[in-house]
Amino acid sequence: MFMSIIISIGIGLIGIIVITRLLGKKQLAQVTPLDFVYVLVLGGIVEQGLYNTDIQWFHMVFTFVLWGFVIYVLETLTQKYDGFRWFIKGANTVLMQDGQVYHHNLKKNKLELEQLRMLLRTQGIFSFRDVEYATLETSGTLSVLEKAGAAPASMNDDPGAPVRNEPSFLLVENGAMHLSNLQASGWDAPRLKEELHHLGYQLTDLYFAEWTSQDGFFVQTKQQK
Repeated sequence: MFMSIIISIGIGLIGIIVITRLLGKKQLAQVTPLDFVYVLVLGGIVEQGLYNTDIQWFHMVFTFVLWGFVIYVLETLTQKYDGFRWFIKGANTVLMQDGQVYHHNLKKNKLELEQLRMLLRTQGIFSFRDVEYATLETSGTLSVLEKAGAAPASMNDDPGAPVRNEPSFLLVENGAMHLSNLQASGWDAPRLKEELHHLGYQLTDLYFAEWTSQDGFFVQTKQQK
């Protein structure tokens, strides 16, 4: 009993190492959903070998060889054929271009505006107005090209006192106000409606309205993308 467990663990470890080598050298951020499927199946194989007494060591070896062959074939096909790569691993999706949010692509990828803002913040970008281009990679990471001049100046660039950066607030999304953000930013609903009307916008026509105390409003209507 104990010897079979030791053998199963040894075979499982060797199998995982070999198949991991087949996947190539990837950082965690480069792992695609399909790679997670590979790993989940490997875990299932090891689990069955440990807890199912009807499965012998040679069954595990055969399963690892078969699954490794399947992975090798899939990875080879995805490298050679673009159409197959798109079918298996998907394609990159443009979320922002020329400073405009592609809300249809955002919706297709089950993302909300606030989630996009969170992904941008992980890149050190705190406002939509600073983004020229943003694409969602197949790994789920966001690649961003900032607008020219969007990066903050260093101390060496400005001999004077540095300007304090202020956070941005998403006040409107899909024609509705974010009440919590209104309160945090110091706005209220009547004043926001009045200001938007002064700028020539109706609340229901807006896809989003972002505001900072430094730069004011950055607005995109539903018709813009």
